[in-house]
Amino acid sequence: MHDPPLRDETALRWHFLDEEGDACVVVSERMELVYVNQPARAFVPKEWFGKRCFEVWPVADGTCAFHCPKIEALNEAPAATSPDVVYCEETLYTGQLDRVVLGIGLIPLDAPRADRARAIFVLRAKGEDADHAQFEAQLLQDAARVRARILADVG
Repeated sequence: MHDPPLRDETALRWHFLDEEGDACVVVSERMELVYVNQPARAFVPKEWFGKRCFEVWPVADGTCAFHCPKIEALNEAPAATSPDVVYCEETLYTGQLDRVVLGIGLIPLDAPRADRARAIFVLRAKGEDADHAQFEAQLLQDAARVRARILADVG
């Protein structure tokens, strides 16, 4: 059985994210997953397309839909600037007691798009011993590289 056309076109548009070593997720304005690259598929069930991130990710806080750290990170960015990449964190449960803190480089996307994509998350596990400032700076730099690639493809 073939995927619906929107899903096929979306896969063609975002397939370059499979080349990234980090998990990358493309979401709609309603936080619906519209593309998940190969490394990110370890975090989601097989049937992820169109589901909201909090419906598929084993999040630490089941009420995150009401105070999503990713949406808050965008909203808290300085109003005078249009952020290129925003940093935030999310905690996922990967097993009974295992939890993973993910650093997220959030890349906002401009204007309504045919594939409904509104943002890209570049996800990276943050070790307990990680130097926070260095970890954040490196993730933001890597997410900015992904953003530059998107802009080059559009331009």
